[in-house]
Amino acid sequence: DTLGRFKSRHGTYFVLGNHDLEVETARLRRTLVDSGLIDLGGRWLEMPIKNGSVVLAGNELPWIPPAADMQDAPPPSAEGGPPRILLSRGPGQLDWARAHDFDLLLAGHTHGGQIRFPLIGPILLPSLRGVKYSSGIFHAPPTVMHVTRGVSGRLPIRLNCPPEIAKLVLHCGNWD
Repeated sequence: DTLGRFKSRHGTYFVLGNHDLEVETARLRRTLVDSGLIDLGGRWLEMPIKNGSVVLAGNELPWIPPAADMQDAPPPSAEGGPPRILLSRGPGQLDWARAHDFDLLLAGHTHGGQIRFPLIGPILLPSLRGVKYSSGIFHAPPTVMHVTRGVSGRLPIRLNCPPEIAKLVLHCGNWD
């Protein structure tokens, strides 16, 4: 009921992650889709916007395979195709995004580390990459990755790591 209230001119999209394996994932997907959200798990779609388009894709790895098969997708923006945006549960899919020429990767999962010490930052993160991509914007050509701290976590503990709902505004033009 809560997520179904989100509205966007171009749709509201989702992918599932590790905690979603604790429930019946097929039922969860149906509920979210029935609420008006668009499932990007393991697939891509081309969405028309004004005089162009954007390729949106979902990657739920390593928890829920497969990742989107980009073989038949339009060429990447570097080859004249539309911008590619990947929605992923976590920053661990950065190498996959780069290998498939995504311009933008939107990720979460890390909760920003939940506990951040002054001058040190987070000391523990649920990521194969350690604390490097705890939250923020990172550039790993050709991909820019935004990792949000999110608003919750399994443990309701946060220190120097406030919850975050990010609003990113994308503009037409050169993505370099």
